[in-house]
Amino acid sequence: MSYKQQHLFISYAGEDIELAQWLARKLAARGHPVWFDQIKLLGGEQWPQTIDDAIKNQTFRMLALISENSLKKQKPTGERALAQNIAEKHGPADFLIPIKIDNSELDWLTANVSNISFNISIADGWRALLKKLDSISAPRTLENAATLAASSFPRGDDLINKDGEQLISNIIRVKSFPEVLNVFQIVHGIDDEIKRQIKSNWICYELNHNAVVSLMPPPSEFAQYIGEPIEQMVWADCEMLRHVRARDIAANLIMKTLAKRLVYAGCLEHPNSNFKNTFYLPENFTEDGKLSFQGFRAKKTWLQIRGKVTFKQASGVREQNFHHFGFSLKLARGLDKFFYVQITPVIVFFDNLGNAITDKSVGSRRKRMTKYWYNNKWLNRTMAAKHVLGTLPSAGEGDLILEPELVTLLAPYGLNEAILEPEGSEEDMSTDLLEQELDIEELNEDINDE
Repeated sequence: MSYKQQHLFISYAGEDIELAQWLARKLAARGHPVWFDQIKLLGGEQWPQTIDDAIKNQTFRMLALISENSLKKQKPTGERALAQNIAEKHGPADFLIPIKIDNSELDWLTANVSNISFNISIADGWRALLKKLDSISAPRTLENAATLAASSFPRGDDLINKDGEQLISNIIRVKSFPEVLNVFQIVHGIDDEIKRQIKSNWICYELNHNAVVSLMPPPSEFAQYIGEPIEQMVWADCEMLRHVRARDIAANLIMKTLAKRLVYAGCLEHPNSNFKNTFYLPENFTEDGKLSFQGFRAKKTWLQIRGKVTFKQASGVREQNFHHFGFSLKLARGLDKFFYVQITPVIVFFDNLGNAITDKSVGSRRKRMTKYWYNNKWLNRTMAAKHVLGTLPSAGEGDLILEPELVTLLAPYGLNEAILEPEGSEEDMSTDLLEQELDIEELNEDINDE
């Protein structure tokens, strides 16, 4: 070993960067020089020009994080191949030290190499790694090691800029809504089925068993069961209507109006009845199965309405699911006189037979799907839902109308969010994987975690 060959080279896939960063700092804090491409303060000497140079001339051992991701990626696979070549031609035989971080099978490069397991217990794996490093006298030449490792954490100097930025919320203001509430009397003695049809086909609020509030007359087929309005009032000027807050009635009618329009436009209600005012798009919502809209950077983009994912359970069983784009709506009154609609993107899962998945595993599936979704992904999905709402037809200027854009604020400082995202992250949602395979956490999670 030359004087330069003191570093522990960490090979990893981009999806495993959090564990790689943790490992690099832990080793550096112990005094080991570390070659890690994301934290270039942990090596001491001047960095080599290429990764090949680093592995061949400055590396004491290579620590290769073995995962389903790293086994598929060209870069970590190439690094492991070079390490094995060095071990076979020049030694030492254990130049490559594989570290298993999930249940994936070792590849041909590492199958016959003694490995260290982090996938069952990181604590046990860490102890095993230290025992291995001590047994081969891995150099611990870093001075002020703990301070050096701590200094590698981002201090935020490059995170904030003074250019300012526009903050986009997930709420949209109700621009206009009819002011007059009409109280209608329902004819006595009609059966429950007729009442159910009336409520299903007419946007109204039930005050009691024979009186409802609506903004417009009932459909003509129900005229025989409902008379002319017996009372009218401007809800904004009235505190109570027959012991019910007038604003609560107006809010209820706003949400029913939006729900009616969404269903009429082709959206479907969430298959779990516990999720009120939550909708998803069927694949045939558009001809090509894609929803096109303007993204948050004012560029046209799209998302796939339905995607496919295969979840791997701990038992090894693979389960294929389909996931649909959806969103939930909530209504609130702001500090001003207006109503606001809050939009929250959701995911609706189905099995390969088309049956909705609504049990407690939904929360785990959603977490697996969205683990690497950053702000731009969530924001674009919010804007996709806003696009759906914005294209719903209204009955005219006096009807329910939403503002065309989400509520925004202007901040005096801005965040450089690009440095917070993984390398290779794209703004355009069209880069979403339409089919992927994920492990599923088999936990007893509450279904309302959706």
